[in-house]
Amino acid sequence: MTRGFTLWFALVAMFLAYLVMLGWVETNGFVSADVTELWAKVLVLSDGPSAFRATDAIYPPLPLLISAALAALMMVMWFNNLRENGQFTLWGALATTALLGLNPFFLRAVTDGPATVLAVIGTWVFARGIVNLRLTGNAPDMMKVAVGLLVAALSNSYGLLLCLGAMPFMIVAARPSLLVSSPVGYLMAMYFPVLVGCISVLFVSAVFDSRLLPLLSEGGAEVTSNETLTMALAVVPVVLVMIFRTVMAPRYFMPLIAAFGTVLSAFVLNVFLYVESDPVIAMAPMVAVAAVAARFWPPLHLREPICVVLLALWCILALGIMGRAPGAETRAWTRALAGFSVETVDLTQDVAAFLSDKSGIMIDVEQNPDLVTDLRHIDRLILAGEPGYERVMQGALPEADYLVVGLRTQGGQEADQLLLRFPDLRNSGVPGYREAYQNAEWRIFERADLGTD
Repeated sequence: MTRGFTLWFALVAMFLAYLVMLGWVETNGFVSADVTELWAKVLVLSDGPSAFRATDAIYPPLPLLISAALAALMMVMWFNNLRENGQFTLWGALATTALLGLNPFFLRAVTDGPATVLAVIGTWVFARGIVNLRLTGNAPDMMKVAVGLLVAALSNSYGLLLCLGAMPFMIVAARPSLLVSSPVGYLMAMYFPVLVGCISVLFVSAVFDSRLLPLLSEGGAEVTSNETLTMALAVVPVVLVMIFRTVMAPRYFMPLIAAFGTVLSAFVLNVFLYVESDPVIAMAPMVAVAAVAARFWPPLHLREPICVVLLALWCILALGIMGRAPGAETRAWTRALAGFSVETVDLTQDVAAFLSDKSGIMIDVEQNPDLVTDLRHIDRLILAGEPGYERVMQGALPEADYLVVGLRTQGGQEADQLLLRFPDLRNSGVPGYREAYQNAEWRIFERADLGTD
């Protein structure tokens, strides 16, 4: 009873601590693009905006609440795993868990949104399962590996790269007896849940004509080789040292190297496929690998102090590069976390102010979620899935009072579906509409006969 109460108390305390951190960076002007997109989807997919009007004062609450809850749960699981299975002392487990939870890569993942935290959790479950599978060869451990990959794959598009990165290392981690007796069955057992999950999501996406799984080449930004090397040097040495402590025990060392190689391979693949535009987020799952490496350290002399020193060194290295990270969001997050206001010219808020008293507004919400969150409602928007929007996408002329298009591009191509349907909206407009508002990122057209009898 006492132990259960203590764990619940710790879970609530860490949840509140992460929530304070998220509120702090938001107060200083930082909200990640993923959180903005998720909150817009919540508004669009809800039964109506009225249920959310009471929460406007604490925007955006739901994604941040979920991120804080998942991060706190992750911390409790890490502590329990180190204390019970790793045989750490109470203070050693507390210090190790605290340094993992305060690692800048993990904190950045928490502020990026629930999808990124789920990718870290999936990596942790996968890494634990792959070590246990080498030790026991049992079906439950095989399912842990599969579930971990499934969680990562369905968390976000970068999770798919984690699954791809894991494929060559499944052989490295496997028990020789499993590979000898049934190599095909072994790999199918690992990847079957992932394949079924991805196919199911793609099927739902096709039925509802919605991109639930973004294209792998969508929305990324190229990162230079020097920036990639800098990010790797901030993570790889410390995690490798933690893993090499088990080099004399191949039953631990081989699967830990496989887990490490999985994340590193996904990071390298991301350099070419540009799935995740921020390298800090791409490297964040390595924190989960470090947590598993710490748990499987042999109980040698000074194990816990060395582990604490290494994780503290990692935090220092990470803090040293965060302010100069190639991702603009991470640089902004670092400033916000340090207490400096993130000063940005928000052209979307200007558009929201212009549209505040308008109705009959046609917009591509999927590519412009930030406008939905600034408007705080959807009752006056014409969205994908509604008859008026779908008729336009299939070739009909628009009948909306206002056409709103975002001028931002992805990979050098137009992203806004209305702009793809009517390319002239970028310049001259379309027949029957006149320009009503313009800035560097947006153009708004109103019906030419609007306001006339």
